[in-house]
This record gives sequence, structure tokens and C-alpha cells, in this order.
Amino acid sequence: MARGAVAYDAVGYDLLHYFDSGKWGKHVWPCLKEYLQTEKLASKFNDKIMLGLPVTTRTRLDHLDQLVREYEGASGGLYREFDKDFNFLKQHFLTHARRAFISKGTSRNMNTRVGEGFQQEVSKMYDKTNGKNAEHQISRQDENEEPMARIKMAVDEWLKNQTDSDIDASERELITSLVSTAHWKLGSPDRTVSVHRIEAEKRGNPVFRNFNARLREYIARHHPSHSVRLEQEIEIEACKVIYIDYQSTVDWRSARDILRCNPKFHDAPRFDSVMYDTDNDPLAMGQLQFMFRAHLPSGAKLDLATIRPFRKTSWQPKTQTDCPIQEQVPV
Repeated sequence: MARGAVAYDAVGYDLLHYFDSGKWGKHVWPCLKEYLQTEKLASKFNDKIMLGLPVTTRTRLDHLDQLVREYEGASGGLYREFDKDFNFLKQHFLTHARRAFISKGTSRNMNTRVGEGFQQEVSKMYDKTNGKNAEHQISRQDENEEPMARIKMAVDEWLKNQTDSDIDASERELITSLVSTAHWKLGSPDRTVSVHRIEAEKRGNPVFRNFNARLREYIARHHPSHSVRLEQEIEIEACKVIYIDYQSTVDWRSARDILRCNPKFHDAPRFDSVMYDTDNDPLAMGQLQFMFRAHLPSGAKLDLATIRPFRKTSWQPKTQTDCPIQEQVPV
């Protein structure tokens, strides 16, 4: 910016971010609601009405100045009553609103509310990317979600016209088997090597102690139809990332988590923490140590992970929280 220029001339007064979600939603509203009712000032707090008028005449601007002064007085009362500090940027922008209207016209010319919904949608899609070549990844997501939305609408419409009595047990079992598909995908694979080589290369790492024997025991216990004899070899394809698609049980929206298990992610180790289901704890917590695809002699492929579990701890943070506090189990 050129020397002597006024920074406030470079921006307009954006009602959405400066007022609605700025000083009003995040700062004023929690304290102001009670204060206005107590002091009977609710009828005076109407500066937003003036800020949002489609035509800003000089008379209206003068009236706006008066309302701003009254609002600043009410803010001072809030400071004295609730010790609420109003020294933040979006509060200060209000004093420059008149100047912005004179130089740029009505607030409609500076309103970012148009397109805000699209911006939020794109922002959620960006969170599902790895930050590299994001535009292409967002376009692919949009291409996939559009037909998914249409299919969901068709299914929802069909379900409205059906009753439980219309489907017998065999049909219900078939429907369940069709929709119960894998919701994860491993990525960034290394070359496939034998399990013995993995164990040899990771010698000295406690995570891989008796890795071959423990893997065979796990397969025999949980996948007995694919048990591996001692003379047979298991091929291991190590992966550094897993993409997990799921539906939130909070708002029922589809989402994606990208979890990494990479000893050198942007030149630094990254082993993400996870929540997983066990026989004893449906909400166990731990840290990813190794993710891989096991190629079995039977031709089957199993996606597996080694997790370092967390355990309960007596340590408590200074900030009060209802969240469970856990620590890593020593290797």
C-alpha cells in the first residue's frame, strides 16, 4: 500500500462479516441480549437497519451517526457491566461506515452475502483435498456428488411410497448387502514386499516385533477361511494414507477424513490419531503406526493397520472439559 494511503479506503462495510457474524454474532449478542432488556434499550439498537438501507441519503447518514454514538454508549455500559472489551477490528469498522457509504454507495454494493452458500460448499470440498491441485480435486468431488444427490432424492422419494410390510426378510437382506460396501481407500502405496522383509527392515522398532507371527495369528482368528500356512508367504503393500468416507451421525451429511501414516510427510513424520471399534471399547483411541494391504496366498487382499492404543490417565488439563483424556501406552 502506498505511503499516506488510508487502509479503510481499500475495503467497504460488509454487513455479513462485519456486523452479522462479526461484532454482533460473536461479541455483542451474548452480553447485549440481557443488557438491552434490563436497560430497555432494545428500540434504540437499530443501526443495522440504517446500515442496510438501499438508499443512503445525507439525512440518513446523519441519523446513522447519531445511532452509532448511542450504540457506542451502550457498548460502554456493556464494558462496565460485563467487562466486555470492544477493542477489536470489526467494532472499529463501524466508525468508518459513513465514509464507505459516501465513497462506494449503499451497502448492497459491498455485501458478500451473495454467493456465501456456494463459498461454504467449496470450502468443505477443499477440506477433503490434500491441498495440492485442489481445483481439480474439487471438480471431481462436485461431479461425483451431483449424481449421488440425484440418486438419494430418487431413493428418498421411493422410500416415502413404501412400507415395511412391502419388503420381506429376504429382500431386506439383499438390500442391506448391496449398500454395505467398503467406505475406505488406501493410498500412496509402496512396492509390494514379503512380510519377512518388512520385519527385517523394521528390526529395532518395537511396533514390528514378531510382526509376521502376529499377522498370521490375526488372520487365522478373524479370517479363518484365508489362514496362511507356515511355508506360505504373505506379501505386504505398505500405504501412507487412507481416505475414509462416512455419514455423520450428528447432521447426517457425508464427509471424508484423510488420515496419514507417513514417516516423511513434507520432511516430517506424521502418524495421525484415530478412534476405532474394539471388542471391549466401541470408542477406543490410538495412533496409527503402520497401514498396509496384505496379499494372501488364497488371492484375498486385506486392508489392515497397526495401531498404538491410548489408555486412560489421571492427568487433567487446566481447561475444564468433558472430553476423555488419554495417553499413549508405552511400547
